[in-house]
Amino acid sequence: MLGLALLAAGCLGTRQVSTPVYDRNEIRSYVRVTKQGSEVVPRGFSHPAVIAAVRLAHALSFIDVEVGEGKDRHRIGAVHPAVIYDVADALEAALAEASPDQEVVVMAVRRQKRLGIFHADFLTSFIAYVKGDLLTVHFGHADWEVPKIEGGRRGDLPMPKEGKVQAKFRVLPGPAVTLLGPQTVALDWKSTRFDQPARIQVGPGGEVRRRTILMEEEGAPDRGQTAPEATLPVDRLEPDTLRALADLEEQRRRGELTEGEYQVRRRELLASDPATH
Repeated sequence: MLGLALLAAGCLGTRQVSTPVYDRNEIRSYVRVTKQGSEVVPRGFSHPAVIAAVRLAHALSFIDVEVGEGKDRHRIGAVHPAVIYDVADALEAALAEASPDQEVVVMAVRRQKRLGIFHADFLTSFIAYVKGDLLTVHFGHADWEVPKIEGGRRGDLPMPKEGKVQAKFRVLPGPAVTLLGPQTVALDWKSTRFDQPARIQVGPGGEVRRRTILMEEEGAPDRGQTAPEATLPVDRLEPDTLRALADLEEQRRRGELTEGEYQVRRRELLASDPATH
């Protein structure tokens, strides 16, 4: 009887089921559904979503993160240029395959040679979904060096989990990027900013590089660094609220709002959304 009771309890628990969509050159994407017992948890995403991979690459190139601690802190692209177009291909394929109840998971490994003999693996992972014309991205890892285990082999790669901090980094504010949490952003994927490769360029040998980011794009040191400590329930926020948050972030970046005004209006927007109650 006890065994049956435990089995029943397990069947009623929440679990996530992933289905592979894309697998090429250590870049993988999945569609993932959440189940409560045997029932699918409704998410209400605008899936399937057809977004060109090149536009997705341009959008991802606008996302920067701060890694390291103390004097070792530095800014990098959330997705390394060497894999950004492959990552965009994987994301495009999964978004086109996903149902309204499925989020997308992307796992990308970048291999870097050391001393011409040894190599290190770096993981970038994130969850993505579309609601209306907003693409939300929650990062689990951002070009994180995967530790080696016994025998120099690579250990299991952790899949990203929304609401859980898996690595120490934070997303930085910037143009066209709305902060929804320390590691979560929303982008208006239809924005004309993403029509052109503003942040990335292809070299004569075919290598992809980051363009130099102008200081005025980075914002003042103390501006925009007040991202909430807890991730917002962004998958449940109304599209109008997310668009208003994006507009508000842009006004702050242009200097049209003081930090105090920004925080007041942001709280008002969130307070008016049913998902935050």
